[in-house]
Amino acid sequence: MTKTIYMTLLFLLTFNWTYGQSKMLVGKKHTIFVDIPKNWVQAQNDQLPFFIKPDEKNVNEKTYSYVYGLDYNGNPDLNGWIEGNTKYLIENNKGLKVDSLNLTFENLKKNDYLTGRYKTITYEYEDKRKEVLLIIECKNTIVTCVLSGVNDQEYQKYLSALTDLGKSLRVLGTTIKSE
Repeated sequence: MTKTIYMTLLFLLTFNWTYGQSKMLVGKKHTIFVDIPKNWVQAQNDQLPFFIKPDEKNVNEKTYSYVYGLDYNGNPDLNGWIEGNTKYLIENNKGLKVDSLNLTFENLKKNDYLTGRYKTITYEYEDKRKEVLLIIECKNTIVTCVLSGVNDQEYQKYLSALTDLGKSLRVLGTTIKSE
């Protein structure tokens, strides 16, 4: 069984490297495949394995996007995660405005690992920076896809990149065992 998993991952790695713009993020309980949107490039970030920025000159450091998977021992709750994250942000960011955004992603339907539940939440900070989070509930993982813009103009300009990221996401359940 372990050999089959390794061979499958090797095939998927080879396939993704062949097409260049696809990236694979592996956690203990998940594997995420995501495509880098057109005119965006991978950027260095020590905490985030998938961190991208627009491929343009003079892009503000607060304009970026990333995808991250957070594993849980049990089944995470989408609404509980959003409530906890929002509460933390409100407590630590005076004047934060919270809203939702209605986006639909056909690829995020219920399957072996996805629960089919996801939401898109927006945050506007006092300094006018805007973020949108696509939060996806899986059986043992919460996946977040984030776009941050330094202001509303950049946020609106790059919002389609978040939609492209969301449409390209493929999330699988994996089990990594140490032997």
